[in-house]
Amino acid sequence: MGISDESRAALDPDDIRHRWIESGDAWPAPRLVASTGSTNDDVAALAGAGAPDGTCVTAEEQTAGRGRLDRTWVSPPGSGLWTSVLIRTGDQPVARWSQLSIVAGVAVVDALRTACGIRAELKWPNDVVVIDAACGGGGGLRKLGGILSQAVGTDAVVLGIGVNVAMTSAELPVPGASSVLLEGGRLDRAGLLVDLLVALHHRVEQWRRGDTVLMADYRTLCSTIGRLVAIELPGEVTLQGEVVAIDDDGHLVVSDGQKTSTVTAGDVIHATI
Repeated sequence: MGISDESRAALDPDDIRHRWIESGDAWPAPRLVASTGSTNDDVAALAGAGAPDGTCVTAEEQTAGRGRLDRTWVSPPGSGLWTSVLIRTGDQPVARWSQLSIVAGVAVVDALRTACGIRAELKWPNDVVVIDAACGGGGGLRKLGGILSQAVGTDAVVLGIGVNVAMTSAELPVPGASSVLLEGGRLDRAGLLVDLLVALHHRVEQWRRGDTVLMADYRTLCSTIGRLVAIELPGEVTLQGEVVAIDDDGHLVVSDGQKTSTVTAGDVIHATI
């Protein structure tokens, strides 16, 4: 599938500013840059300089973007949404900070539905995916985006979010990935950015209040629940079993048929989907 030059046009600061004012959200308007090494690094620097909650940097291109485990995140100019947002954690205990990746995932799915017409799901812990079965296909899973959270200092977390929007199949970073273009969604990067930030602000406030609706929504969206998985744990240990639940802290609960284990971090491979 090809892509037009119009669909790769740079985000218009005036358009974004107008949409942001219309949204009525209290967070600062997003900052747009043509190119940067990593939006996470940019926002981390702003955090150290005292930037407020909700500060956001969005880049047309990242030259040193990264995902979990220092994997490279490929981001050709104009092909996706590459953005990072500062969350001030206030008096929230450090043990809860890791849940912000889950918060961001739910917000991305919210925004993909409203801005692009895409029904996405979440693969624990931080992958935004689409599933063939949801589109009448054969049941395969394709990665549409991802989230990288990074603690900064004693009172902040930077949420890095990447979504493949206008990528062609030849541009996808790995086999099994996808994009809004390839899924037949609307290629509205400006709308996706604004809807994402509004949704994220709403979901972060749910997290701060300890609202049980947030985790209920995450469980509904999480494609990992009920699946047979192999989880690569730290120390080159692999745990295999069925994901029977996700607890209130966002951890996987896995049963191998004999015992139940709680997993706080690891790489998950769906054996069936």
